[in-house]
Amino acid sequence: MKTESLPVYFGFPFPQWFKNYSKDSFLRDLIAGITVAAVYVPQAMAYALLAGMPPITGLYTAFIATIVAALFGSSRFLGTGPVAMTCLLSASVLYGLQLEPQSDQWVAYMGLLALMVGITRLAVGMFRLGFVVDLISNSVVIGFTAAGALVIALSQFKHMLGYKVVNSTHIFTVLADIVKKIELTNPYTVAIGVGAYLVIWGSKKISPYLPGALIAVAATSVITYLFNLTEKGVAIVGKVPQGLPDPTVPPLDLQMMSQMWGGALVVAFFGLIEAVAIAKTLAIRTGDKWDPNQELIGQGLANIAVSFFKGFPAGGSFSRSSLNFALGAKSPLASIITGSLVGVTLFLLAPAFYYLPKATLAAVVLSAVINLIRPQDILRLYRINKIDGAVAGLTFVSVFFMDLWVAITMGVILSLGSFVYRTMYPRIVILSRDPESRTFVNAEKRELPECPQMLYIRPNMSIYFGNAQYVYDYVIEKAQERLRRGPLKYVLIDMEAVNYTDATGSETIIRLIKALRELGVEAAFANIGCDVFPLLENAGFDKVVKHELVFDSKGQSIIELFKRLDHDYCRKECPYVIFEECRTVKDGVAEAKKTA
Repeated sequence: MKTESLPVYFGFPFPQWFKNYSKDSFLRDLIAGITVAAVYVPQAMAYALLAGMPPITGLYTAFIATIVAALFGSSRFLGTGPVAMTCLLSASVLYGLQLEPQSDQWVAYMGLLALMVGITRLAVGMFRLGFVVDLISNSVVIGFTAAGALVIALSQFKHMLGYKVVNSTHIFTVLADIVKKIELTNPYTVAIGVGAYLVIWGSKKISPYLPGALIAVAATSVITYLFNLTEKGVAIVGKVPQGLPDPTVPPLDLQMMSQMWGGALVVAFFGLIEAVAIAKTLAIRTGDKWDPNQELIGQGLANIAVSFFKGFPAGGSFSRSSLNFALGAKSPLASIITGSLVGVTLFLLAPAFYYLPKATLAAVVLSAVINLIRPQDILRLYRINKIDGAVAGLTFVSVFFMDLWVAITMGVILSLGSFVYRTMYPRIVILSRDPESRTFVNAEKRELPECPQMLYIRPNMSIYFGNAQYVYDYVIEKAQERLRRGPLKYVLIDMEAVNYTDATGSETIIRLIKALRELGVEAAFANIGCDVFPLLENAGFDKVVKHELVFDSKGQSIIELFKRLDHDYCRKECPYVIFEECRTVKDGVAEAKKTA
């Protein structure tokens, strides 16, 4: 579906929300906003722990990011805020800086990371560069998501089991530490965590709209208070400050920023993939018009805003967006209502979370990511395309040994590298006419005879710096091979599939023409595209190729080149009738000499 930009008024897209807006529309937005908020509050606090942040900062991020992204975005369904994968990636960036989770330094530099991510997304949106997210292939996303979900699940075991585990996103490192300390398991903590998970799981079975996480939070908090489980070693959230912190500028430490930029770009672009994919999918389902670049502007401003309030990088949430969609939200006002209710919780109800067990928050995270651990998707990719499957598999395995942002960077490099490698050796076809269909087909594949005096070649890809030399070598080798077998006069290069040439490609074609001439063979060209021809002319094409050897079509090229062949050779030596024109010079013996 072709998407169109929504009208924007003075940089603010929200005035359009209320065009044809009705009481029924507001009621739907209100129901969606309240329902999502019931899911969102415990989820935001749980994801904060995943990012290594104090739970309350999840509410800071949820309150601000949700509202700002809705005001400046374009999708009526996209819910922006704390997201599991983005939180995990963000934590992996700071783990590499040897900072202690939940420390003042960690919180400060997480704000700096959010600022860097926000600036990146804002720039991408303002300069309309949203297409760059397509450079991260689906194979990388599938491999990373499966491994990332496994990392997330393992990272929550310290809260579910009740003892401290090494801070790392390396799967083997975390798993080894869990097993090593397994005797430290607190049974009360395990009971709370498992109970909370079962409540959430059971609620989903009853109804997808039932706020199982909120029920689990309330129930386990009451149980912890009534049975004084803190004295039995159950870790709780503890004192939670009300309201927002005073705005502070993140530490603009240039040395730290230089170390964080690689990770910040990975967090920014992975989050863009999630946000754009979610918004696009839901817009297509409903036929909505949306502007991906405006969406990225909203995402960028949301992250910049949270960076000043002890927040962390936010992104688009598939679960919350899907809930908005299922509830029939009519405008981004639904997200404004959601964010406002988070704000009410933050300002009025924060102390109520004092007895909230961290094991419950871990159960919230586990319930959200457990279905993302799908290595079978990698096998499915491998059956479709072995290279894509290998890229997904290597991305998955690399997470066992590398920081997450490094692993996904490696996956992107492998994906792009495999694509570039394949384009470096393009399929080049030798053409001949099929005696039955009378169409031009792959002569080598069909084992058809070729005209001894004319080598007809078609490169099936654009010619650029990566494959230009291969094309050159291939054509020269085929020409030399044909010269050893007969009187080759022309190499006809069909440029129909060549949609682009860069400077290297254009210059290589000129060099190819000159090299063929040195062999005593003239180069002719057919079907040069209107976008390619000017590039060849800039390289001096018209100075090395005769005008009469450049043709507009296959048919014209065969007719004109056949006139220039040695017809005596055709009559006396050539055993084939390749072209219709061959019959005109065979003097009645064509049928006798003709072969399949």
